[in-house]
Amino acid sequence: MRSIPCFIFCLFITRLAAQVADSSAIELSTFHFLDSSSKKYAFLSTPRDSISWQNIPRLTFPSKSWSGHSPSGALIEKDCYVRFVLHNGEDTAREVYFTPGYYLKRFTLYSADPANIAGTLAPVARDTNAKQPYAGCQLIRVEPGQTRVFFARFNFLRTNINIYDPNIIEKNMLWSWIMLNKTRLGYLNTVTYVACGILLLMIFYSLAVYAQNRQREFLFYSAYVFCTGIMLFLKSFLDFTTSSFNLFFEEYLDIMIICVGVFFYLGFIRTFLNTGQREPFLEKMLRYAGGIFFVLIVVFSLIYFLTDRYVILNILENYVIKMLILAMGVIVVVYSFKKKDTLLNYLAAGNIALIVFSFLSLCILLFRLSFVPRKSLFNRSLLYYEIGIVCEMGLFLFGLAYKNKKDIIAQVKEREQYKLEAERKEFEKQMAMMAVRQEERDRISADMHDDLGSGVTAIRLMSEIVKSKMNTEQYPEIDKISSSANELLGKMNSIIWTMKSSNDTLESLVAYLRAYATEYFDGTPVDCTIQVGEITEREMSGDKRRNIFLSFKETLNNILKHAQASEVCIRMNSDDQKLHITIHDNGVGIDLKSVRRFGNGLNNIKKRMQSINGDFIIDRDNGTLVSLEIGLASD
Repeated sequence: MRSIPCFIFCLFITRLAAQVADSSAIELSTFHFLDSSSKKYAFLSTPRDSISWQNIPRLTFPSKSWSGHSPSGALIEKDCYVRFVLHNGEDTAREVYFTPGYYLKRFTLYSADPANIAGTLAPVARDTNAKQPYAGCQLIRVEPGQTRVFFARFNFLRTNINIYDPNIIEKNMLWSWIMLNKTRLGYLNTVTYVACGILLLMIFYSLAVYAQNRQREFLFYSAYVFCTGIMLFLKSFLDFTTSSFNLFFEEYLDIMIICVGVFFYLGFIRTFLNTGQREPFLEKMLRYAGGIFFVLIVVFSLIYFLTDRYVILNILENYVIKMLILAMGVIVVVYSFKKKDTLLNYLAAGNIALIVFSFLSLCILLFRLSFVPRKSLFNRSLLYYEIGIVCEMGLFLFGLAYKNKKDIIAQVKEREQYKLEAERKEFEKQMAMMAVRQEERDRISADMHDDLGSGVTAIRLMSEIVKSKMNTEQYPEIDKISSSANELLGKMNSIIWTMKSSNDTLESLVAYLRAYATEYFDGTPVDCTIQVGEITEREMSGDKRRNIFLSFKETLNNILKHAQASEVCIRMNSDDQKLHITIHDNGVGIDLKSVRRFGNGLNNIKKRMQSINGDFIIDRDNGTLVSLEIGLASD
């Protein structure tokens, strides 16, 4: 019976020796810089935490190894193991670094003697004194002539950017290896930093517009752009680093930043389009989408922090959350094109560019599409997402430029409308004041006619009665009273005619001048002829009528007193611009050289005509010719 355990032990040792013999040992004496032959690394996975590290030698590794791209979701949820053998044929110890790949966690390395793997298996101690340039690798020391079996135990990051690519790296060449990998990513990082610069300019622009106009949509948009920019910047800045923050960022934080940015973008869309008032149906859809989006984020966070599952997280992130984001973008595009508005068309075009390139980026990420050599920049999914972001921002800027143009035009129209409204109110105010003044003028003229006019008429009549009762005695004072009363009555009638608003027309002025001239020359040796041509319908203020009448009256008075004329011809006509009055007598004529410069009568006429923007012309032409011209444009 004792022979049975010994037999089993010998069988186990024989099996381990066979496994070592089947593995191709990596010879360090011929090793330079880097060894990445996948055939020399055996890969195996087991359920999470099902194997203790002491039982790792009992695992059966397959003869065929696997390497390359991001592992499947089921593999990410497991513990992964790599076995390889190192032999140092030199006479000095060799130190090399080993890394299983990129974006891994819980990486532990174990070493054993091929002759007694189970008995000699032990963790490889980390060098805590030396500064590690890359946390995803561990230093290995192999003594001269020694052969060692190594087991690496690790877990893939809960993301689909993991790469299983085991490498042995010369100790002194680790920095070169790191720089080589960074150089491969350098072009994409340059594109990313340029895109981040564009996004930063968009943030400054949006905040400047918000500071000037206090439009909330620009605050939402700047927050959305900030989230997008910080996510791209961290993607590039933290690339090829294995810090705890970067691992957390790749697993969880990046999708959360995208989700927060989407919430701000929904706020921008709702505010920018004013969906609450203009589009209640779209408002309801966006609200429901936002609510569903929030529930998915909460579920994603609970699964991430409370479990180690990845398959569900992958489905939620890439097949639910991102597809919902694409669906919301499609809804906005359909709505924008349906409205047939230029501004919305710019917004829709930007969303189309973002949707197309984001979908292409997602397909490259999920299905590992390759258009050119595998390590080319154009095979990186992030590149196409950045192209979509920049296109969306550019078209949005075109839309804002168009919107600003429309706003400027609307503001100019509003100012003009406000100016016209103010002018209209001022005009109505002036019209009301004029109406009040005209009412006051009519009241004063009526009072003068009723009270003063009747009193002066009574004085003139009583003086005439007194004169008739006196037989032979003559009192010159009574004659003066009668003459003064008669003259005062005429002047008062002229004032009343001037003040009465119903006479504020050109036709009334011409009629009054014609009647006055006929009455003035009645009973005198002067034969008066009046010719009235075409008279346009125009309003004429009382002040202008008064000055024209007094100038006309002074001219007639000069003819009767000084001209020694027997005939006088008065012509009156008007056009759209002026009123023309000519007074021509056949008297002795006026000698302008002998007349005192600006005599009282002529000077008064000239001043009166100048006060109403009129012209006074006097000339000698077989008598005296007086011309009065008055502009009608202001009336």
